[in-house]
Amino acid sequence: MSQVIINKANYDNPEIDLVLKPLGGMENFVKKGDKVLLKVNLLSAKEPEKAVTTHPDFIRAVAKAVRVAGGSPLIGDSPAGLFSKRALKKAYKRSGLEELAKEEEIPLNYDTDSRKLDIPEGLKLKKSPFCDFVFDVDKIIALPKLKTHSFQYMTLACKIMYGAVPGLTKAKYHAKFPRNMSFADMMLDILTLIKPQLYLMDGILAMEGQGPGGGDPVELGLVLASTDPVAMDIAVCRTFGIEPVGIPVLKRAKIRNLWPEQIEYPLLQPEDVIYKGFKLPSTAEHLLTGKKAPKKSPIITDKCIGCGDCEEICPKEAVRVNDELAKINYSKCIRCYCCHEVCPENAIKLGTIKAK
Repeated sequence: MSQVIINKANYDNPEIDLVLKPLGGMENFVKKGDKVLLKVNLLSAKEPEKAVTTHPDFIRAVAKAVRVAGGSPLIGDSPAGLFSKRALKKAYKRSGLEELAKEEEIPLNYDTDSRKLDIPEGLKLKKSPFCDFVFDVDKIIALPKLKTHSFQYMTLACKIMYGAVPGLTKAKYHAKFPRNMSFADMMLDILTLIKPQLYLMDGILAMEGQGPGGGDPVELGLVLASTDPVAMDIAVCRTFGIEPVGIPVLKRAKIRNLWPEQIEYPLLQPEDVIYKGFKLPSTAEHLLTGKKAPKKSPIITDKCIGCGDCEEICPKEAVRVNDELAKINYSKCIRCYCCHEVCPENAIKLGTIKAK
């Protein structure tokens, strides 16, 4: 049996001790002297109020609990795009993590080295480079953000360790695994190798709509805790009335016999915090309507400033910036939506391209 603890909370008091009590408290996961990676969601350099990244006040509360248990926290992730100290500095600063680190004296990871490792239990991914900082710790506590995702529909606990893959390698995997089910299998392969001891989800200020980088913030006031990422993601789906097998990674997890036989909810049940009207990305509307969704394509809007982030991350070189405007070659586009994900101006929408 897996346990998922669900609680209503806010950033002033996320009540980390309360949600961890049924799991034995933080001391059940962190021992004196442990170096503990707080693996956050640091997708891109966006302000906390945009709900793109794990909120600094949520991280602060977890870090304090780690220290009370005798551990030393480290904050880290590999954002989308180039994995460099400069890119990390920008993301840490804008997301509020640089200020948090100074206030609480928590080190931020700036190690951009990686190592290639075999994945013995991988079905799709047999080996991959991984960030060194993920392995240079004693424990990992994953802090996923509750968000939508245009390609995988939701980005929750099962996807959080994709950030262990360095920089632009993540974009390459979109080209290697262009279908959402094969991509989901690849993410599950990573979880067979890198297994956080604990998952604490920031669903206080979540994201709905066209996530993971350009959706709309929505106040849910939820904190979740579990040692089982699949069970946690199932619980989130049930909170919104979404059939869990509609989410690619959960469907593949069920096929791979990774679903728990039973989920226990020691505090609140998903039905206790049900949220009606949650907006999925347009690519996942069929999960709520039952209708077949039309194929969505990235479309450049007049918000484009020609920054080049979309060109840099495109795994198929389908995006080019000319005369300070990005243009997409749809004959090359694989609809991975990486460009939409990283655009700092939310200048790329997803829509239907009419045949000429």
